Amino acid sequence: MSLQIVEKFFDSISNRDLDGAMSILSDDHVSHDHGTGMVMTGVDENRADMENWLSMMSEMKVEILNSVESGNTVVVEMKMTGVNTGDIMMPDGTKVPATGKSVEMNGCQVMEFDGDKMTKSSQYYSMMSMMAQLGLMPE
Repeated sequence: MSLQIVEKFFDSISNRDLDGAMSILSDDHVSHDHGTGMVMTGVDENRADMENWLSMMSEMKVEILNSVESGNTVVVEMKMTGVNTGDIMMPDGTKVPATGKSVEMNGCQVMEFDGDKMTKSSQYYSMMSMMAQLGLMPE
């Protein structure tokens, strides 16, 4: 059951339906972004983070490559693709101008549920790989 909710969540993101994605998160959802080191708590912080990713990456798509569901937890291996057409907001608040380059990166996300609401998520991916693809650091 929870895997279907995860599929809907990533479909919403891929279709730039922020309200659809947000409707899946609990009001006190905690998201750990291990690529940036940021932790977002609650609806407002999670919405701002998703808005940042969607404004930074046009044509952003998330594809589930593999998944495991056990109890109230779903783990997915995923591929995210997009084109960097918006400023990149760094964790310290500085902005890096868009590069216009395409990005493809794999990652893993662990999500916990209470009924049909996602209460916690942890994203693992290589920020260095993304920055190298954008030409912002050596490959």
